[in-house]
Amino acid sequence: MYYEVYRNKNSSDEDFQVINNMYKRIMSEDKHLCANAHKNIKAGVFVNGELHPKMEQGPLFFQKLVRDVVTEHHNKEKKARREIWPARQTLTGNAEVSEKDLAFCSSVDCSALKDSGLDW
Repeated sequence: MYYEVYRNKNSSDEDFQVINNMYKRIMSEDKHLCANAHKNIKAGVFVNGELHPKMEQGPLFFQKLVRDVVTEHHNKEKKARREIWPARQTLTGNAEVSEKDLAFCSSVDCSALKDSGLDW
């Protein structure tokens, strides 16, 4: 496992060490869990199932949070009877985008630009 810990320029040495030590402990625990999970997978012992209610509270909380947000968004779309794209820019004023413009922009392959190393 490889990881980097970055420090907020305004944090004190003490504050940084608290977070750094906690992160190292969690990563060490995860490494142990992963190594043992892989042993069980190779041995045929591993059974896919629910997360442990006490040992996996963080992932369970995150899963619930994502599930709630996705469900809420889905319900909004059902009520509106259309897809809702929260990150899509809404044009105001005199700005116009034609279907032709949208089709063109959707068809452009930007992979060459991404591979070029340009910051765009």
